[in-house]
Amino acid sequence: MTHRILVLGGTGPTGRLVVSQALAQGHTVTAFARRPERLALVHERLTKVAGDAAGDADSVARALRGHDVVISALGRGLRLASDHLMERCVTNIVPAMERLGPPRLIYLSAFGVGDSIRFAPWYMRLQFRVMLGSIYGDKVKGEAILRRSGLEWTLVSPVILTNRPEIQPYTAAEELPVRGMPMLSRASVAEYMLKCVDDRGTVRKRMLVGPA
Repeated sequence: MTHRILVLGGTGPTGRLVVSQALAQGHTVTAFARRPERLALVHERLTKVAGDAAGDADSVARALRGHDVVISALGRGLRLASDHLMERCVTNIVPAMERLGPPRLIYLSAFGVGDSIRFAPWYMRLQFRVMLGSIYGDKVKGEAILRRSGLEWTLVSPVILTNRPEIQPYTAAEELPVRGMPMLSRASVAEYMLKCVDDRGTVRKRMLVGPA
């Protein structure tokens, strides 16, 4: 089944992979970003839209029209200061989707955020709390808003992401204890996020994703 998908953060390292894979699967895609021209891809089923999910709620509302799925690949990249980005984004995204639709949202989070930290070994927990405390704290606040909503959300929480180009074997589950420092390619995560679109078993759940 093909969809009309709005990809928030469509020029980011994971978002652009979601866009390209969605097009390859036959979907119609809108890439939403502050600077959509950074996405070099050109396709007859691709539209690029400028907007700011964190600072311009109206731009989000305008972009939603005509879509039946939203995939959020928004994030802070390599920055360690959150600037409350995710909380601000979700504050704009959720009311707009509740008012205008669509109800389905696939939302990129991270392994170790919120209750998923219980599946991490002690040394990863230390890293999450010390190095990534600001980023993860912001994600928790954004997800709390999402959980209180009436949307059909899925939180996708992958382990450490790499830029390897290939789709690697992976596993996804609500409970995923890990060892070592597991890594997974962004291409794998993009594929899984697209799989979640029609997987009703993932609605209102956090899915942890790691190498198989």
